[in-house]
Amino acid sequence: MIVVDTSVFIDIIFRFDENRYELVKKIFRFIQNAGLSVVVPEVFKVELIGQLVRRMKKDEAFKIYNSIIGNVDIVHIERIRETAFSVASETGCRAIDAYFIATAKITNSILITNDKIMANNAKKIWC
Repeated sequence: MIVVDTSVFIDIIFRFDENRYELVKKIFRFIQNAGLSVVVPEVFKVELIGQLVRRMKKDEAFKIYNSIIGNVDIVHIERIRETAFSVASETGCRAIDAYFIATAKITNSILITNDKIMANNAKKIWC
């Protein structure tokens, strides 16, 4: 399993940076070809729809949202709440980051993110 941060999905949807877009495209191709599952914390749904409706028409946003949600495994908040709290208390990270890091920790997954702060906080937990 692989935990993919919302920032990675946003990079493939909106192409803000061509180099990052190409890298993310390769990552998703690898995940698909390897038959790996993408797992995300439940809060991903809220973060994703917020990002999408901010940048496009609501009906288009929901089409993309439903397409993505139909292809990821959701980890419910009850399963990761305590671990997320522990991550936040150990690193001082943002709540959303704590949930993604906790999801990776609970599921023993690799965390893929374009967020340097989240990546550094995740390293603190595993080192």
